[in-house]
Amino acid sequence: MKNQKQEKAPPPTTMAEDEEEEEAEEIPLNGDPDLCNRIMDRYKKSSAPQHRHLCASAAAMRSILQEENLPLTPPAYFAATISAINETLETLDPNAMTSLSSFLSILLPLVPSQSLPPSKASDAMEILVSFLQRPHGTLATSTVRSIVKSLGLLVPFCGVEDWSAVKLPLKTLLAFSVDRRPKVRKCAQVYVEKVFKSFHDFVIIEKVSKVVWSFFKSYMPLATEIGATTIVDGSKSEMMAEPKHLEVLHMLNALKLIVPTLSTKFIVKISSNLYKLLGCQFSPLTRHILNIFEALFGCSRPEVLVSEADNVIILLASYVSSGEKNPTDTLLSASTLLKRALDELYVAEPDIWIKNLPLVFGSVAGLLNFEVSTAGKTADILKDLTRQKDGSTFPTNTNQLSDVSIMSTEVSCAIRSICAVLEDIISACRGIPNEHILAVVSNLFLKLGESSYLYMNGIVLKLSDLMMQLEKGLPGMKHLQECIGSAVIAMGPEKLLSLIPISLNAEKLTCSNIWLIPILKKYVVGASLEYFMECIVPLAESIQRVCCGVKKSPNLKDMQTSARSLWGLLPAFCNYPTDTSKSFESLAKLLIVVLKEDSYMHETIASSLQELVNQNKDIVRAIQDANECPNQSTAVVSNDCNTVPGTVPSHYSNKIASRNIRALASSSMDLLHALADVLFNSPTEKRAYLKEAIGCLASIAGSSNVKNFFTSSLEKFQSINRIAESEKFGSHILKSVNKEQDDEARKKDPKEAQRCLIMELACTLIEGSDEEGINIIFDYIRPSLQADDGVGQFEAYSTLSRIFMVHAWFYSTRFDELIHLLLGQKSSCDIMSLRSRLTCFHFLLIHLLKSDSGNVNAAFLILNEFISTLKDSRKEARRDAYDILLMVSCSLKTSANTDAPLQRLFDMIIGYLSGASPHVMSGAVAALSLLVYRDTSVCFSVPNLLPSVLVLLQSKAKEVVKAVLGFMKVLVSCLHAKDLQKFLSDIVNGVLPWSSVSKNHFRSKVRIILEIVIRKCGSDSVELVRPEKYKSFIKTVVEQRWGKKNSKASGNSDAEPRLAKSSLKGERKRTREDSATPREENGSRDTTDKENKRKKHRSNFTGKSEPDKIAGKSGGGRWNKTQPSCSDGQFQGGQRGIGKNRRGDTIEKPRRGGKEMKMGRRKDSQRGKGPTQVSRGGASTKFHKFKRSGKPHQRGK
Repeated sequence: MKNQKQEKAPPPTTMAEDEEEEEAEEIPLNGDPDLCNRIMDRYKKSSAPQHRHLCASAAAMRSILQEENLPLTPPAYFAATISAINETLETLDPNAMTSLSSFLSILLPLVPSQSLPPSKASDAMEILVSFLQRPHGTLATSTVRSIVKSLGLLVPFCGVEDWSAVKLPLKTLLAFSVDRRPKVRKCAQVYVEKVFKSFHDFVIIEKVSKVVWSFFKSYMPLATEIGATTIVDGSKSEMMAEPKHLEVLHMLNALKLIVPTLSTKFIVKISSNLYKLLGCQFSPLTRHILNIFEALFGCSRPEVLVSEADNVIILLASYVSSGEKNPTDTLLSASTLLKRALDELYVAEPDIWIKNLPLVFGSVAGLLNFEVSTAGKTADILKDLTRQKDGSTFPTNTNQLSDVSIMSTEVSCAIRSICAVLEDIISACRGIPNEHILAVVSNLFLKLGESSYLYMNGIVLKLSDLMMQLEKGLPGMKHLQECIGSAVIAMGPEKLLSLIPISLNAEKLTCSNIWLIPILKKYVVGASLEYFMECIVPLAESIQRVCCGVKKSPNLKDMQTSARSLWGLLPAFCNYPTDTSKSFESLAKLLIVVLKEDSYMHETIASSLQELVNQNKDIVRAIQDANECPNQSTAVVSNDCNTVPGTVPSHYSNKIASRNIRALASSSMDLLHALADVLFNSPTEKRAYLKEAIGCLASIAGSSNVKNFFTSSLEKFQSINRIAESEKFGSHILKSVNKEQDDEARKKDPKEAQRCLIMELACTLIEGSDEEGINIIFDYIRPSLQADDGVGQFEAYSTLSRIFMVHAWFYSTRFDELIHLLLGQKSSCDIMSLRSRLTCFHFLLIHLLKSDSGNVNAAFLILNEFISTLKDSRKEARRDAYDILLMVSCSLKTSANTDAPLQRLFDMIIGYLSGASPHVMSGAVAALSLLVYRDTSVCFSVPNLLPSVLVLLQSKAKEVVKAVLGFMKVLVSCLHAKDLQKFLSDIVNGVLPWSSVSKNHFRSKVRIILEIVIRKCGSDSVELVRPEKYKSFIKTVVEQRWGKKNSKASGNSDAEPRLAKSSLKGERKRTREDSATPREENGSRDTTDKENKRKKHRSNFTGKSEPDKIAGKSGGGRWNKTQPSCSDGQFQGGQRGIGKNRRGDTIEKPRRGGKEMKMGRRKDSQRGKGPTQVSRGGASTKFHKFKRSGKPHQRGK
């Protein structure tokens, strides 16, 4: 209401427009039955004239009722108001009439429906209609609006089934629905719609529809005249300026609201006349007619559309086909109506739908060449037009099209017409078609599936011509490749390559259509392995033979690349192939030969085997999981083959996947032997994908076969060692070992290199091994775990951690033996071995905490390994310890049903905070920092956590205090403000005592912690809990946070000293370092050692320690002229001053001989001119050179 008052409006005649808006709002009684009191309470403070008149009328009505001893109820007020309005017919007082009509419109919604007899309501409507029939201009707009509203509210009281009672008010409302006054017209249209929706009797609906038909027919001559008028360039015709022509538009707006409620007979009559008004070109009536059609299509009356389907579709299609002659928004509206019409016809009359589909598709497709936004919306409409509602409309495979009679059906003819339209659009494009055209083509490829080979072969050839003509990297090339990729998915690589063959020209040493290989590699899914072996492999071999026969040619390199690219299609053809069970045996024999002959194919073959095995295993596993947990959705989603690559084709059932796994398992042992031979002869960087492929095959080969394979590999190496321990064999093995820390040891002993290779092989066989096989593997790696020289420990620990991961029974049944074995060995110096060792401890620690076996000593020994590694000098070791400790916490939190195991973990870590060495305590605090950083809820689930850490701030060990301050910063950074308030007093009082210590950056760390606390909780909260003696420090922190400077700091001895800009810069750097992740927050001795070295170097050079420099003991910004001169090229502690350079930066200036000296670079214009201000041989010269070069001055150079 208030917003409406602020709108600019023309001045009223008798009453303000504001009153018109006020009366639109209902005034609820809210327990007070006297409406007059409610109006008085609402408008008693208003000085507006209309409000005063309204209050006066309400008071007058109440006085009348009180004089007659009538109750002050809405029905009584209604009778008094109608009588008063009837009396004003003689006086025609405009103010009285306006206030009474407004009062009536507010009153009627409060009158109960049963309290007003229909006869009284009819009499009241006659009085109101007689008022409205007065000459135009005698009543104010607000008065007319209120009476129209009251008339609409009175119709339900008369009974909607009494035609004689509702006929007069209905015609009156219709007449005012085209009124020239906007607010009167809007009000009339609102209540016309409400009244028409209240009619349910068929007889009444027929009579009402007849009234509307007469109302509509009276405007047809003017509408026909306007419809013949075209609007050029969107400008309105002068004809529309006439009021009578505007009434036509108002009539159409009202018709849009009520046409869905009319009878079918009159809807058809009105629609047939509207078709005549809609031409091929835009007119002032076009938008209104389209809106009426939209209302008709939304009323769910198929019989209306079927009777006039051809006329509607032809007219709308003709309008859309006119293209740029018509406004774009109307073209999109008409296109949307065409789509909705076809949707209705698809359900009601499929024959009419398929007959009109080509016409609609062709007319709408012309908009694809419009601007981007229009083309995008058009593409969505076209995609929806070809959407198969029941999955059986369009033939999707060539088997359905084998019958000639099917190809001659209306469906096939419609599809050919649609494809011809798209082909013409592509041909008309200059260059690459836009992305929306290609998106529609791609969608049609996927909808037609294999049958697109017959319908869309012409489009495929045109897209192929575009790819060959255009250069790589052009805009739109990506969308063109995606479109061809959709063709690959739909029709399959076999049929696509029959249209666009990749062929070899041996004479010219060229290959055609090589550009298709990357597309095939990305989009092939559900292809045939047999086709790959019979067509792709022979072509690749032919190219290889031609390349071998040519010594020099400019195309030789390209031909070799083409051959390798064809072989590179193997992983794509292994993406859910259709004939795995039938063709894999032949493929396995081929792959074994290629593995031995071509090292380039090792990675391709390995990835292909992984894909075949994993895809089928995932399907079987998903089905099993679904059977075990029917309420949970499976991870693998089955989908149609003609969709996006990566989804499971619909034909891949559990039965097919199980049959495929059996076929893969039957050839797995031959492949395992071949891959193992390749593994033993491959360098370290190429073993990863080979081991993954071996692991996949071993998982399906059978445990007995895997055990025999491993034992045979051991026997093979033992026999080789007995028969041929030659230098040649040793050097051959050594070429493939990892050259890291134990490289020298392996060179000395080839047997160790063999042993490491065997352990790598064993690690890949763990998933497919049973208990007996696992025991054999463990017995083999045990000596390496117990070795003191560290040779082979990485492979041994990796294998053991893999056993723990796959076979949990192993460490649960042999726990004591494993604990004794692992804890009896020293931690490895190798980072990779250390990580694998900690991974083993990860499983053992989780087992201990979950089982609650009471073996607390073992748990502490394991945790001690993590704590000690957290204090390792190597960053990589600390990171690994942090990561694995976090894995322990996450595993306990997600897998356990209770919080007891996680609680035990924290209690154990907290136990290190008392009675341990400072080194161990700081490591334990570092561990807690990480765990709190990941999950702050532990602060509440472990109540003694924060108090136990805060107690350590009373320690004298700097290493412990540094770790605790880091913990505090992590805590305040991660906690929400409301949670931080609970610990605010303990945190502030705990860290503030260290604000007076500048060493080890304790002061800056405390300042950072308090800045975070102030930002979250506010300075007032901190002031409430801080001790009085730290008031000055808190004030300084607050001022620095808000960028304020204390002007009296230099003269006040209690104030904090101002730092030099260089010192602040270094402090900002430390702040950024301190705000890193918790793993770098605590325990990094590298940074501390480097910082101490830098301090020592500066102290030796300047004769002054870093804290003294920051404290500013040289005079606080003034030159001390009583300082002694320096000697022997060294500065003494009192020889420094603080000043500012020309930019105003605070710098430290050396002194010599009690005179000020200017430091810094001289201007280029002054270089080489005149004597320098710094003498040649003194300490100042050396200091100046050191500042400029960053190196200390050396005497004699």
